[in-house]
Amino acid sequence: MAANGSGATTTAGIGGRLLAQVGSWPDVAVVRADCGLGTALAAGGRQVLHLHGGDEAEFRLTRPVLDRLGEALAGSGRVRVRPGGEWAAVRLDTDSDLALALSLTSVAIKATGTVRDAAPCGAASQPY
Repeated sequence: MAANGSGATTTAGIGGRLLAQVGSWPDVAVVRADCGLGTALAAGGRQVLHLHGGDEAEFRLTRPVLDRLGEALAGSGRVRVRPGGEWAAVRLDTDSDLALALSLTSVAIKATGTVRDAAPCGAASQPY
């Protein structure tokens, strides 16, 4: 685990650790992001997480989840939620960001288990 001098793990390292941990979960595959930018994790054939540059992860939480939790997530100051979309983003700067990302990945897998269509991520649509 590399450090950036402040005691925090480097963002590339956190993104790699996130992919390694979640990529080892049952029925999860590391694939190319549908938006064409970076790497994704897919569960049940549906993309639930995108890593576009290593320092930010986007999670497809779905509209119903964001309707319930969006305000609390945005209020945390750690999660960016694009109005009207299905994706939320977390900056990957510290180990606590990794823990949050693991939790949100689990929520995204559960939430997308009942949807059949793809939803464009923030990189493929309007900015946050």
